[in-house]
Amino acid sequence: MTQRRRIPAEQRIFSLVLALVASPEGVTKRGLLSSVYGYADRFDASKPDAALDRQFERDKDQLRALGVPVETIDSPQEPGNTQLARYRISKELLQVPQGLRFTPRELTLLRMAALAWAEGSLTAESRRAAMKLEAIGADVDVRHLGVAPRIGPPDPAAQVLWRAIEEFRVVRFDYRLPSRERSLTRRVAPLRLHRADGRWHLIGRDLDRAADRVFLLSRIVGDVVVTAERFSEDWLVSAESVVADLLERESRQLATVVVREGSVAEARLTPRARAVDGRTLTLGTLDYFEYALADELVSYGDEVAVLDPPELRRAVVGRLRRIAEAHSETLEAGGSAHG
Repeated sequence: MTQRRRIPAEQRIFSLVLALVASPEGVTKRGLLSSVYGYADRFDASKPDAALDRQFERDKDQLRALGVPVETIDSPQEPGNTQLARYRISKELLQVPQGLRFTPRELTLLRMAALAWAEGSLTAESRRAAMKLEAIGADVDVRHLGVAPRIGPPDPAAQVLWRAIEEFRVVRFDYRLPSRERSLTRRVAPLRLHRADGRWHLIGRDLDRAADRVFLLSRIVGDVVVTAERFSEDWLVSAESVVADLLERESRQLATVVVREGSVAEARLTPRARAVDGRTLTLGTLDYFEYALADELVSYGDEVAVLDPPELRRAVVGRLRRIAEAHSETLEAGGSAHG
């Protein structure tokens, strides 16, 4: 049996928009599923396909969430019959509001923001938002910025996990917890890649523990193995509640720091701050204070000082002291060798 080629979600959505705009009288769901690129290769008129129907409904909802007005026209003979209802997009309602204009620099910055968002969640929704900007001419041109942007997750596991999510494939990787000396092998259904707290996270279902879990990409050891085992696309819905839990946890675990004016620490931490009072920032964190956030703050050296909580301050001070001691030992050893 020939394996069906996977069509990117943004291409399917774009084809759906074109079909809806090109039909002022509207098109039935059957007509769209049998003709639109991304549906037609899966459509079989001889039998119903519940998964394809759900995909179509999700695509309509996502278009509406982006502000694209998908209209539903009931059948006069049988109102409420979704099989006879017709769908369309009014060209007039789809236009950019009259009088709204963007300069080339503004379009470039909007497009870059969309790209950053796409890399921040790595989901089809964000790519469709970028597609909508492209429709009004928001192509990135670095000449308008004066800089060459580099946007993207540096962790090599990100691209592998992204492909696994798109193909609904289970992955396997070794994961190292700060509290353990040895890493543990995890078998996970990857649901979403999400950037929060300045770090990349994998939201997934740990199949061996039968529970949703959040994994820091920086703690994945070695390569991510994509298996032949598939998981249900219905599981993707649970990622929303996990993200909500993450945001709630971040709002509770707060740290207060002071950054040096004009420093790298100020530039990187201020956009993430939940509150800013001069150079005093309130940061939320998802991880335990003693681990990821402490490591990050130490990397800024004397550009940042921790005020609260005490356990974070102790963790940062402890790391800085160990670094200072290691450098002192190196200098003494060097001095002795030359003496």
